Amino acid sequence: MAFIAGLKGVFKKPLYVFMICAFTLTWILIIINSYFSNETLGLTVLLFGGSLLYFALILFVVSFIKPLDQLKKWLFFIIYVIAICLTFLLNRSVFFVTSELYFIIPLTINQFFTAFFAFKICMDSSTKVDDYLYKKEKSRITTRLIEFGVFLLLNLWFSRIILGFFGKVSTLLFITVFRMFQIMFWVNVSLIVIVVIRLLATKKFSAYISLFFLLTLFYAIYILIDYLYGAYFSSGSGDPTYVLISFFVDWFLFLYILGTIYSRVDYIQEKLKFLKVDTIALFLIIMKIYVQVSKIVPKIVAEEMQILQAGGLFVIFVFFNLLFGIHSILAHKQKKEKKDKKIN
Repeated sequence: MAFIAGLKGVFKKPLYVFMICAFTLTWILIIINSYFSNETLGLTVLLFGGSLLYFALILFVVSFIKPLDQLKKWLFFIIYVIAICLTFLLNRSVFFVTSELYFIIPLTINQFFTAFFAFKICMDSSTKVDDYLYKKEKSRITTRLIEFGVFLLLNLWFSRIILGFFGKVSTLLFITVFRMFQIMFWVNVSLIVIVVIRLLATKKFSAYISLFFLLTLFYAIYILIDYLYGAYFSSGSGDPTYVLISFFVDWFLFLYILGTIYSRVDYIQEKLKFLKVDTIALFLIIMKIYVQVSKIVPKIVAEEMQILQAGGLFVIFVFFNLLFGIHSILAHKQKKEKKDKKIN
């Protein structure tokens, strides 16, 4: 897998080893705080996470001026000391925000980039299953039809359960989420219709699409549970099981994002000449750290802002469902055509 190769390159860089360890330690402190709900532990998370945030922010600015690989080691130490000082001076104004929009903007940016990589994982996983079945020449027609049918039925079953659950609650926020899932469901149905039409017209079958929709549905459920949990409960005293699951999902996506970025170093440098790979990686790290640390701060979000945030999540989900769904169907067709040309 490409991201594993990229991750090996990341672990060769002491800076990112430090950031990964610091990010993990911040999460461990959040998990411990969820068990004991101690004010001192909460303050420790804010101070430690805040210093990591400012450290990444300063390096982000520096990366525009000079490659980070060319910085002296003692300079990183000085930057971290400055980051600690900024944490003590500015933590309250950064994490205890007075404007709800100030928190929602970085949250939405974080969700957008995280969703991109999460949807990529879903697509890669589903196509790998389908490729494995396709290699079995004698049984591939039957097994791929079963693959498509079983995962499609599971998708319909889970969608029915979700729509039934959100449809029973009459609050405006739950009605909004219910409509989101309805539209997502019909978007998926429209893409399945395209797959069937393509099968009838070209005899080429994107059987993996039903598994892709099932995996993205699970991701959407996880994100919405995370969102609704934050809307109704204080993460500072959150359920330990919920916090622990969030840690493993977030930690895996964090590593996957870094690995994927550094697996495409040459491509990124060729296409985005004005941006360095370190700059992109640090931007994503800043968004993720800020959102994660901010979750332990109790906040009351107005219902209008909750609906606005839910609408943002809906746009992200539908956009990536269409992007990855349509692109995969077309890309699969192009791949087959190249193979046919080679045979001819």
